[in-house]
Amino acid sequence: MTVRVLKSQRLFGRVNGFLFILFVTAFSGLQVFQSVAASVPSAPQYVEAMADSNQVAVTWDPPSSNGGDSLLSYTARVWTIPPPTASPVFATCTTVNFGCVIGGLNPGSTYYVDVFASNSAGAGTPSAAKPISPGSAGKPPSNVSATSDGKGKLTIKWTPLASFNTGTFAWYTAEVFTSSDISVGSYSGFCTENSISASSCLIGGLKLGVTYYAQVRTVSSLGSSFPSFPRFKIIAGTVANPSLSASPTVTSATSQPTAPQRVKVMALPKSVRVVWRPPAKTGGLTILGYRASAFGKSGAQLSYCKTSAKIYTCTILKLKARQVIYVGVVAIFSDIDSPSSKLIPVIPKS
Repeated sequence: MTVRVLKSQRLFGRVNGFLFILFVTAFSGLQVFQSVAASVPSAPQYVEAMADSNQVAVTWDPPSSNGGDSLLSYTARVWTIPPPTASPVFATCTTVNFGCVIGGLNPGSTYYVDVFASNSAGAGTPSAAKPISPGSAGKPPSNVSATSDGKGKLTIKWTPLASFNTGTFAWYTAEVFTSSDISVGSYSGFCTENSISASSCLIGGLKLGVTYYAQVRTVSSLGSSFPSFPRFKIIAGTVANPSLSASPTVTSATSQPTAPQRVKVMALPKSVRVVWRPPAKTGGLTILGYRASAFGKSGAQLSYCKTSAKIYTCTILKLKARQVIYVGVVAIFSDIDSPSSKLIPVIPKS
């Protein structure tokens, strides 16, 4: 809203011998601006949950509405009971990217995954929950590669599964991204094949000269498998690619970083002290630091503390006394975070 201050002036004159007084009102240059408050964002779109033997990779697209505030963060939650539920969230991760990996799940158990976005106005509506079953959704195909024609169409190739013992096979999904990392997102296109013996499919509509990274996953009656690793790098429109190299940060599914270990939490007045040990595996990545986060029952992040790579303890402040919170720790790498440790419930003191 713009407000202009009015100024009035009197002008005198004569017409045919008559005196007149003319009041002229003018606008000054003073302006007052009133900001419009942001509203909460809508739910993230196109949420995918992909299960490994004991972890889940969750990816999504931004919400259709950011509520008028472009500063968004995202929280992915794993539940043991379909939400909405009075039961606490089982595990969670909070990020500014469009995906993350959550570990500490039990093979063969059924979980439910949803994602919500937050801005300065608060947490938005969560996405619809998707069921996952770690260790039961099948494995991704192997030997994933890609070739391109001169017009930018990519042919994604793989070695199909020899058999499928759990659930019912549905289709293969091949996808391309503009990032090598699973937790960053940057989704660009996909194709599917519904035969278990299929070994390739074609993705078009891509931009010439842009570097893409391809992955393939298996979809079954029990959900989606973890995607193939590493994502395969290719430049669209380049027929001969002398350096079709995979992401240097991920070499195999088993080389993914694991969560920090031996996490302990001590209740303090309106705060908690957190202690942990480094992850057993880093996936060949360099740990830059750690973040310990406190979450509410709904999975929303309440507060956090960060340390350097060599410090394994910190204190989370600004918590409410006598309220149950859930604390988890992640290791921070250059492009991704590790899976979160299993959440530990604690009640800060008065």
